[in-house]
Amino acid sequence: MIRLILLFIVLFASVWLGIQLSHDPGYLLVTINHWSLETTFWVAGFALLLLFVLFHYLLLLIAKVGRSPSTLRKWKAKRRVLKAQAKTRQGLIEFSEGHWSQAKNHLIKALPDTDSPLLNYLTAARAAQEMGDNQLRDNYLREAQQSMPEAKIAVELTQAQLQLANQQWEQALATLRHLQDLAPRHPYVLKLLMRLYKEVKDWPQLIALLPELKKNHVVTGQAFQRLEQQTYLQAITDLAKHSHPEALAKMIKNLPKHLAYEPELLAEYSRFLLSQNNQELAESVLYHCLRKHYDERLIALYGQVKAGEKQLIFAESLLKKQDHSAELYLCLGRLSISNNLWGKAKSYFEKSISLSPSPEAYNELGKLLERLSDHAGACTAYRKGLAQALKQAS
Repeated sequence: MIRLILLFIVLFASVWLGIQLSHDPGYLLVTINHWSLETTFWVAGFALLLLFVLFHYLLLLIAKVGRSPSTLRKWKAKRRVLKAQAKTRQGLIEFSEGHWSQAKNHLIKALPDTDSPLLNYLTAARAAQEMGDNQLRDNYLREAQQSMPEAKIAVELTQAQLQLANQQWEQALATLRHLQDLAPRHPYVLKLLMRLYKEVKDWPQLIALLPELKKNHVVTGQAFQRLEQQTYLQAITDLAKHSHPEALAKMIKNLPKHLAYEPELLAEYSRFLLSQNNQELAESVLYHCLRKHYDERLIALYGQVKAGEKQLIFAESLLKKQDHSAELYLCLGRLSISNNLWGKAKSYFEKSISLSPSPEAYNELGKLLERLSDHAGACTAYRKGLAQALKQAS
């Protein structure tokens, strides 16, 4: 409404001014020395307006020309940035295609004008490692850290990855230990540490790391259970291989509660005890574990214990729930021989063979028949055992 009123006033003023000028266009005389200019007021007004417009555009032109060096600089800077972006893209493409040298060159050339120097340096470091130039790789990593100090963890993680890939175990360990000081709960740092300890077979350190892996959800669920069990198994196997009975006993004693009767772990420990002829401790370990969990590996080892009558009685008690176990009958046969019960041993071996023929059962039966002077039966047992072994091997 207000705009309409204003428009009406302007139109009215224009019509009024036009009528006035038609009656009396006015007169304007300008004299300067010997020069004079004579015109109507209407023409003079129009000329002044035109001069004002021309003067305005002239000032704009002068201002634009005055700003041209700054504008040129900005244009050149923008052009350099665009070129740097193009070189970075080209370098990343070449890196993905495996052209390490070209990728490194393009990424480094783009550095003065790129807005992401960290990415360029880290990718160039990876390319340098692929080229086999570890010194150049480390130089680029240092430059990356200096270009963006707040990205220290990202740079050192990349460094640790590259050192691990290059099997530089000591350097990788130093880098990861430093990262662990900077970020104790960082999941990827813990994951790389886990990988390193596996690679160098440092099982005690991996065991010490297990609680942190679980707490920070680096490995969870069944994957963690497998990792934990395999780590302890490898540690026990290593100690057994290098004959460290005291360290082994300490490790078994300090097993987590849920692994205290783990058959695979105690089977490995029992094999070591039997190899050391520590019959009494081996029997005790196997006895307590078999009371908790029946396991074929454990019962096979239990049959190798130089047993007394009480071991045989315990093993026979397992028949109540495991009367279809060929391995248990084989164990009973061996324990019966230890107790000089030849007839019972023979029946147990034959029962084991009837349930599941095995070279071990045939061999034990053959040795027993030889002792009983049944040479023909022994030869038959040995022959069948050999045939069974060949069948299993094929």
